[in-house]
Amino acid sequence: MIIDYHSHIKWDRDTNQYDTAALLQDMEENQIDKRVVSALAGFSTREQNSAVAELVKANPERIIGSAVINPKERGCVEEMERIAASGYFKTIELDSMEHCYYPETMPVLDTIIEIAAANHMPVNVFTGWGCRTMPAQWAYYAKRHPDMTMVLLHMGTTDFGYGCVELVPQYENLMVETSCMYEFPILRKAFSQIPKERFLFGSHYPDKLTVCSVHTFDLLKLPEELKECMFCKNAERLLSCFSKAGGGAAE
Repeated sequence: MIIDYHSHIKWDRDTNQYDTAALLQDMEENQIDKRVVSALAGFSTREQNSAVAELVKANPERIIGSAVINPKERGCVEEMERIAASGYFKTIELDSMEHCYYPETMPVLDTIIEIAAANHMPVNVFTGWGCRTMPAQWAYYAKRHPDMTMVLLHMGTTDFGYGCVELVPQYENLMVETSCMYEFPILRKAFSQIPKERFLFGSHYPDKLTVCSVHTFDLLKLPEELKECMFCKNAERLLSCFSKAGGGAAE
């Protein structure tokens, strides 16, 4: 089984529509059994999250909802409360590059993370490109909220990959997601220093090719036990505290 922990859904600005068919077809073609999906593109985070809720409702066995929260928006706490109560989301996503903020200077993030932790929702954070996306900036919150699990998306990529590898073992509540990390020296260092229970496979579909994300690890010739943890078991364990989506309203 393969669980893709990090993907988005294509959005057409002219029609304000999301391409569900392409996302599901990509899953079929690449043997992705389940996929965590967020809508990073759109006219408003509320509309984007509601589109993901509809996707989850239509595909409850295969699609796992992740809600995008922009802490610069006036109603971000209300949106966090709405999606937490809806029953259609298992994680949240914070993207300091997309929404242009410095994590350590955004006090409302504490409130958002507290709501996420109270609802057992892992907090996925963008890392890897530029001065707003350093893993250490997010580790500041991991230290302040030890009851929250934080996933460093993209493993810091090429800008902060080595630093990310050094950072993660220092915090019990940090995990790493693998998409966009293709630097073999960084990956080899990561697999030698980070416990196998901390890795989550991700594709970053549609911005990256799913097939390339999967086959990266064939080239590394990793132990089967490690691959099983990364591709499936760790995500299952991380998301196991959630009941099956449904019954809520994300209107």
